[in-house]
Amino acid sequence: MSALPIAVGVALLLVAAFAGVYGRRQHRRSALVRNTETTDVWDVREEGRVELKGTVRADEPFDSPIRGDPAVLSAWEVEEWDERGDSEMWETRAEGVYATPFALDDGTGRVTVDVGDHVDDVSSGTGVHEIQVGPIDVDRLAGVGVSADDVLAVLDDFAVGVSVPPDADSPERVADFVRGEAGLAEQRDSITNVLDFGTAHGERRYYEGVLAPGDDVYVLGHARATEGATHPLKPEDVVVTPRESFIVSDMPESELADAFGTYRYAYVGAALAAVVGLGALAVGLGVV
Repeated sequence: MSALPIAVGVALLLVAAFAGVYGRRQHRRSALVRNTETTDVWDVREEGRVELKGTVRADEPFDSPIRGDPAVLSAWEVEEWDERGDSEMWETRAEGVYATPFALDDGTGRVTVDVGDHVDDVSSGTGVHEIQVGPIDVDRLAGVGVSADDVLAVLDDFAVGVSVPPDADSPERVADFVRGEAGLAEQRDSITNVLDFGTAHGERRYYEGVLAPGDDVYVLGHARATEGATHPLKPEDVVVTPRESFIVSDMPESELADAFGTYRYAYVGAALAAVVGLGALAVGLGVV
């Protein structure tokens, strides 16, 4: 029995499991987007899953927390450079979606979409969000949108809004955001301070994308009747809310479905990792 092949085999089987789970999740999202029929707002008559496309209408948008843009929805993610141990990588500290109710107008009518606020603190999780091979940030390349609770926000313009070095004062807006978000820890100081060359331990990147009044919007959610509504429902009797898989995006449906198409590569990677991993285990255990 040899320890090294066994260790390699176990590691590859774990990679296969993670890739399989990721692929299954993206596959399901792709199928939902492709197979759910788009409904005109005027034709929403009953409660249940509904796919809608239209234009965002809102009289009172809020200022997005990082860039300060007028928004009805802000999707954000905070990454921090970590040099502890043997690895150096960007680690996701938290991600979330802030939103205010807005109207979706498709020309046949208007319906209220109430996404709500959702935050996912992943800093103490499994590390699946921090997959890096050398200089390649795998999870950043493979990730699609910001996911928190049952909400997935996929925005075309999702980029670093602010970068903050360690031991530096954050811009006032970002500092207020960090103080106000319980799911986000304070920024860490640099380990070696002035001797920390390159990207310093504790540096942060604040990503943000927004959905604004006038933007085209795609929503896959759950149509819920308001209190006192009568059936069949009318658009003013309906609120579209998160339930199970809720997807909101400013991308065309075809592009959104293609973005989830990475599940194919995940399945191939999972299969290859599983085969090689089982082979390594067999060698290590002396089976072959």
